[in-house]
Amino acid sequence: MAALAAATAAATGVSAQPTPPPLPDRPLPDADVPVARPAQPLPSILAILAHPDDEITIAPVLARAAREGSEVTLVFATSGDAGPGVSGMEPGEKLAALREYEARCSAFALGVGEPIFWQLGDGQLSTMARAPDSPARDLAERIASIIAIQQPGVIMTWGPDGGYGHADHRMVSNAVTQVVQAMGHDRPDLLYAALPSGEETTIPGFENWATVDPSLVTDRLRYEMADLDAARAAIDCHASQFPESARTMLPYLLHRNIWRGSVFFRLALPRFELAH
Repeated sequence: MAALAAATAAATGVSAQPTPPPLPDRPLPDADVPVARPAQPLPSILAILAHPDDEITIAPVLARAAREGSEVTLVFATSGDAGPGVSGMEPGEKLAALREYEARCSAFALGVGEPIFWQLGDGQLSTMARAPDSPARDLAERIASIIAIQQPGVIMTWGPDGGYGHADHRMVSNAVTQVVQAMGHDRPDLLYAALPSGEETTIPGFENWATVDPSLVTDRLRYEMADLDAARAAIDCHASQFPESARTMLPYLLHRNIWRGSVFFRLALPRFELAH
């Protein structure tokens, strides 16, 4: 996400702290994208992600769920100890502590509970995959355990593309899928965050993000302006990763050019009748 922030800041040329005007909810031009029914609250959500700041990609939906009273659990496999972003800090424990603080700030802004940090090595989730004590095995065991404890209605994570191909994003997606696909008919819905084709070049820094054919996008989860405001506040928490100009403009650009009132997901496995 830091590379995206830098590109956004450079392209917008914003150095001061502007206040973008609120934007109206605009429908997508592609009418074939399914629209989730907004009448019912979302089920309980377990979001399993790789790093603090990954929640930005689905932030308005997390805020909506919390606002409607649904239980939201936010899990980070790593603490981002190898990603200094724009902070100038050295990788290590102090950076991890700062990024955990920023993630707590973000969770508070979104209205969700205290995040869970597994503190696995940033950039190391795919190392020594066959070893009995490998990070990948540890990750899968932790995922299975928290699903059993939380019993979520929906699990949200990265798609197999990892957004822009980040190895940790891909590994988290693969590990979550591995665990959920082994469950029976009572498994929760597994939703991959999705960027529909045709939207990838509208924001600087998204040129290399993987896209999904709109016909494969199964869930379009709407949000209100209050949820976008919460997402703005959440993004602003990640000062180590985003320059001030990007923290200001990124939610505005995401809302105007990609989300447009909804966040998109692709159902990973066949659904067992879950109302939205």
